[in-house]
Amino acid sequence: CTYCVVPHVRGRESSRHPDRVVEEIRMLVKQGVREVTLLGQNVNSYGNKEGLCTFAQLLERVNAIDGLGRIRFTTSHPKDLSEDLIESFGRLEKLCRHIHLPVQSGDDDILRRMNRRYSRQSYLEKIARLRSVCPDIAITSDFIVGFPGETDRQFQASLDLMEAVRFDGLFAFMYSDRPNAPAAAFSGKLAESVKKARLQALLDLQSTITRDKY
Repeated sequence: CTYCVVPHVRGRESSRHPDRVVEEIRMLVKQGVREVTLLGQNVNSYGNKEGLCTFAQLLERVNAIDGLGRIRFTTSHPKDLSEDLIESFGRLEKLCRHIHLPVQSGDDDILRRMNRRYSRQSYLEKIARLRSVCPDIAITSDFIVGFPGETDRQFQASLDLMEAVRFDGLFAFMYSDRPNAPAAAFSGKLAESVKKARLQALLDLQSTITRDKY
């Protein structure tokens, strides 16, 4: 993503072999662990470069481990959210009914400039599919407000998306430059006061939605 410095400081993604992941979890279960979280910068792309199994197939293997009670994972990139992974929520009894699916913006032009590689519509379609497979799934997300060049209309599109999806919770951030990230060179930087006001408006809306859902 154009705002992200993680690839510059962590290096390129790599996937551990599924046998080693499964063996580590088996050892943890023997020590009394009952819940595990599978963690990656983008777990949905697991195994792609290395030619390993898919992330959904890895979840299936973890789900079969005797003595394990619950499985969580984070973080999912919407561009790689496969049908197999979506169906895992209806198929794997140990997989917690929650997904964190960062959207970052509700406006297609901003998403393109962020290099997120999905559209508002495709994101909404994936949300609808998740809820059709698992009606009580909890969905949380990330938003960035004040991305360079973001207009009032584009920010409103994020609020409208929140109203449409009604997330169970979210993490929200004001855009800030990161060294080496392409967006640091983008024009149209917004004043801090504008970014703060937008962040507060977004958090206030989510607070109302969360109270309504609870």
